[in-house]
Amino acid sequence: MDRKTKLHMIITIAMMVFIFVQSALPGDLSGAESGFFVNMLHALTGLDQQTLSLLIRKAAHFTEYMILGILLFINVSDLQKIQEKKQSALTALTAWTAAWTVGTAYAVTDEIHQNFVPGRACAATDVLIDSAGVAAGAAIALLLTRLKKR
Repeated sequence: MDRKTKLHMIITIAMMVFIFVQSALPGDLSGAESGFFVNMLHALTGLDQQTLSLLIRKAAHFTEYMILGILLFINVSDLQKIQEKKQSALTALTAWTAAWTVGTAYAVTDEIHQNFVPGRACAATDVLIDSAGVAAGAAIALLLTRLKKR
């Protein structure tokens, strides 16, 4: 495994640790983190703070997992390049599917983890949002990879 592949794995693991740490924050601390953005957007838009809080928290879920989807796709692509040398190449769709599957599985375990954190809950809707984020991130990485090859 070359240096670049190892670096990609380290960055991906760091992102997963970041998500884990964010999920380990008790509900009041997690809410305080998003409170700055809620207050700022409330001042700009006049929308009610409860709605803004929900939107910001869900957007954060989506964004975290979109980044994870990009990183997972890169890792799967790195492994694909290693396999190509052994005459067993994965397709781009297989790489996307593998990235989405791993990311979605991580989202499930993350939600289960949150169930044990004070003030947090396990929500199936969050898994769906996270999974959509992974799908979007992996799709972005796939499109960028295809554009780069052209």
